[in-house]
Amino acid sequence: MARELSADRDMPGEADEVAGDELAGDEAAPRSVSGARERAQARASGAADMAAASLKDPDRYLASFHSHYPPGTDTETYFQLTRSIVLAARRWRKLADKRIKALGQSMARWETLFLVAFSGDEMTQRELARLISIEGPTMVRMLDLLAQEGLIERRQSELDRRMTINRITPEGVEVVESIKAATNTLRAELLRDIDPAEMAICQKVLSQIVHRLDEIK
Repeated sequence: MARELSADRDMPGEADEVAGDELAGDEAAPRSVSGARERAQARASGAADMAAASLKDPDRYLASFHSHYPPGTDTETYFQLTRSIVLAARRWRKLADKRIKALGQSMARWETLFLVAFSGDEMTQRELARLISIEGPTMVRMLDLLAQEGLIERRQSELDRRMTINRITPEGVEVVESIKAATNTLRAELLRDIDPAEMAICQKVLSQIVHRLDEIK
């Protein structure tokens, strides 16, 4: 009898099989999660590679472009030019913002401090909002924050008490100089190998475009 009981105990029973299944399931679960994580990482990596490729070659997704914009036409020329302007502006802003963030600033703050420091006049928040193309309330919040940090001074206009005048402070000038150093370095990296004569033409054309944009309603 003892031998039979021992034999029964040594033989895998139903409970042992269930336990084995549960153990296998426990071992499989981490493998399944790990596999899902690896697949997700692979997809993310693939998406990042595609995004990087699209930035290097933005025309790769325009295979049927000329079926809508015949080559050599004014329409194609205008489209290509405005598209290049938009792409260049987006990439410049993204890269410059990255450099400026290392200084604890942002492009919006930099543009505001730049105008207040270099305008030569005491600027109102309405003028600043119009020049930077942001909403009035957003500009007010930014100016209040810059004033709290001691980078600008805000006071009522002596000519019109309804207007608030903004002036750069010595602390603000120091911040402007640090941002200038970072952005000047970036500009040199970007433009130093381009023919100065071509840059002059580009600047002239872009100035005309900006002027025309202000005229168009």
